[in-house]
Amino acid sequence: MIKIDDLTVKIGNRAILNDITLDIPHGHWTCLVGPNGAGKTTLLKVLLGVREYSGSLQDNGVEVYRNHKRNVAFVPQHPEIPTGMTVAEYVALGRSKIEGWGNESPESRAFIEEVLIQTQLYGMHQRHVAQLSGGEMQRALIARALAQEPELILLDEPTSALDLHHQISVLNNIEILKTRGVTVISTMHDITLAAMYAERIVVMHDGKVLLNGAASDVIHSSELRSAFDNRINVYTLDSGRPVIVASKDDQEN
Repeated sequence: MIKIDDLTVKIGNRAILNDITLDIPHGHWTCLVGPNGAGKTTLLKVLLGVREYSGSLQDNGVEVYRNHKRNVAFVPQHPEIPTGMTVAEYVALGRSKIEGWGNESPESRAFIEEVLIQTQLYGMHQRHVAQLSGGEMQRALIARALAQEPELILLDEPTSALDLHHQISVLNNIEILKTRGVTVISTMHDITLAAMYAERIVVMHDGKVLLNGAASDVIHSSELRSAFDNRINVYTLDSGRPVIVASKDDQEN
C-alpha cells in the first residue's frame, strides 16, 4: 500500500499540493484526473521520489523521497530527447538499473526486441530517437518503461500525442503490466479512457483531493463535475460503458 498523510508541496509560500491524505493500493491502476493546475504532475513526481514534501508518503512503510532502491518507471509528458541514440538503445536504458548500461544479457536483448514488437517500434529500432514524431516518441517512452519491468509505473498523460489506434494499443500494454502485479498510477485528460482502464480514480482540484474511489462510482459523482466547473456530462452507452464529454457553453446572440 502507498500511504500519503498530510502531504504538502510548496513553491515559496504557494501550496501546489495541500494536505493530501490518500491510500493507493498496490497491483491496481489508479488514475489522477482534474483540470490543468490541479497538481497531478506534481503528485506523480512526489510519488517518484524526486520532489521534496512535508508530511508523509510511504511505499510499503518506507518514505519515498530519494529512496533509490525502488524499481519505479516514469513516463513524463515532456521528455528530454537524447541525441545520437537509436530507438533500440533508448529502450535498452530500461534495463540499465538491472544489469548496467551496455551489459544486457542475451535474455534481456531478446526481451527488449519483444517490447519493441509489442509497442510497434521494431521497424524503426535503428532510427535515432531525435527523429521520431511526438506519438512515436511517446511509444518509445512506454517501451523503455516496459523494458524496466518495474514494480510501479507512473505515467503523465501517456496518450496525449497518440492517435486513437495507438492510444488503445499503449493502454492495453500498460494493462498487461497491471495483470502481472505492477502498480500503475497515471494522469489522463481523457476521463472516458480513464474509466475504461483504471480501477480507481482520484479527482484533484487546486492541489487537493476531492474524491478517491472506484472508477465506476467516481465518474458519476458531483465531485468530478465540480472539479471541471460542472462543464462535463456523463452518458452511458447501451453496453453500460460511460462516456464523459465537455458541455458546450451556450453563446448569447
